[in-house]
Amino acid sequence: MAALTHSITGVLMILGLVAIGFILIKGNIFDDSDGKISRFLSGFISKVALPAYLIVHIPQDFTPKTLLAMGTNILFPLSSMMLLLVLSFFIARIIHVDPKHKGLFQSLLFNSNTITVGLPVNMALFGMNSLPYVLIYYMANTTVFWTIGVYMISIDGNHDNNHFNLKKTLAGVFNPPMIALLISLILVFINVKLPAFLVTDLTELGDTNVPLALVFIGFAIAKTSRKDLLPNKETVTLSLSRFVLAPLTMALIMMPFDLPTLLKQVFIIQSAMPAMTNAAVMALEYKADYKFASISITQTTLLMLLVIPVLMFVIQ
Repeated sequence: MAALTHSITGVLMILGLVAIGFILIKGNIFDDSDGKISRFLSGFISKVALPAYLIVHIPQDFTPKTLLAMGTNILFPLSSMMLLLVLSFFIARIIHVDPKHKGLFQSLLFNSNTITVGLPVNMALFGMNSLPYVLIYYMANTTVFWTIGVYMISIDGNHDNNHFNLKKTLAGVFNPPMIALLISLILVFINVKLPAFLVTDLTELGDTNVPLALVFIGFAIAKTSRKDLLPNKETVTLSLSRFVLAPLTMALIMMPFDLPTLLKQVFIIQSAMPAMTNAAVMALEYKADYKFASISITQTTLLMLLVIPVLMFVIQ
């Protein structure tokens, strides 16, 4: 009963902060018609708050022994994503996905938004203890997206003038959160403690990550036009894949193994996060159908608010 109460509290906290962002825009308290506030929030979260959060908390909460013990768990999200990749070929064929965004559709299907949305959601639901499992899933998801996922998007573009860009892919893999994660792991293994004043500064910055990320989602929802909410067979299939097929696949892969309950819960929730935000950016970069990506990301982000309470009830 206590676990259920905690889960309900976490879901209400998520909805409350998302609602604040929604009200700030819809109530014309903030004018974000030019997108400057949204871009600032997105940039601050991904380049400042989240890296600060990781650099402080991982060295504080983990030892080389505990990190190495958890490392093999990365095989579970990797296996889940690879299976979803295989299934995406059959799904795309069955529903006759438009060839101009077939690769993008598949990339959106097997990758989820595990950090900008996934981290604050899991922290709200499960607290600090979920952090190591969130990061394991994040490492797997980021690596798969910036390699296979980006390649799938690139094949939708102009084949004559476009090709897979290794430099951009590496830059995507080694983004600020991933660099911060690597720095924090190094600090753990060489047992270096940061100066107290720096820990205080980074802690203050890092603690803004969860509320700002959820407020940012509220901004995005408030700015969504009605036409972008109209479903079609592709977006409906994508949503079902993200919120039903992906968590089910993750659960089935973990079922034969004796794993911590929290790990299972975090991995299932992470697998059911909205479509990867960076997919829209890379679709634009590779001259693919970035509008389809944007609509899919928006729709799955909205639906996530309905899916999380259901999933939390199921996995208790």
